[in-house]
Amino acid sequence: MSYILAGTLNMDRLDRISIWAIVILIISSSALISHHMGEARTERKDNQRMPASTYQAVNPEVANSSKAVRNLMESSNLLKAEGLAKEMIAKYSYEGEPRMLMGDILVRKQELIKAVAEYKIAIDLNPDYLDKKTSLFQGRKLKKIVSEALAEIEGKIKTNPQNESLKKTRKDIYYLQRRIAGSCA
Repeated sequence: MSYILAGTLNMDRLDRISIWAIVILIISSSALISHHMGEARTERKDNQRMPASTYQAVNPEVANSSKAVRNLMESSNLLKAEGLAKEMIAKYSYEGEPRMLMGDILVRKQELIKAVAEYKIAIDLNPDYLDKKTSLFQGRKLKKIVSEALAEIEGKIKTNPQNESLKKTRKDIYYLQRRIAGSCA
């Protein structure tokens, strides 16, 4: 103990000033932190704090057109709905909604393999269709349709095993199955 005291007595003036400066900095920083503890606020506006599920990924023009397509589908007017969906695909080629609608139309027409191809493009354009946290979630429906399409394509491959386009379509279906399995479905 006397050695430690002797060591502190042998400090020069610069050592003592450095120690006192460190002590003062520690005390002042802890006082400053404790004083401003509850004041931390972000500068975001209220609309920026909303969860992602309340935002619509579709622009208003696409939303209006998709309502018209859905109304036509509900009234069993699939030809007009398909024509309008094709117009939407041409006009809004970077939106997933027209492709999703086209897939729904093809499912109603019992063309599951073509529908899966449309769903694949829609999901590639907008992955929110597989996210449970968004209002666009379509995972359960897609899972069922993809499994039915896989069964159909497997049957076609058994009858014609050399057909390369069927094998490519099966790979696309497997890809979509992996995307659905890896999502929140």
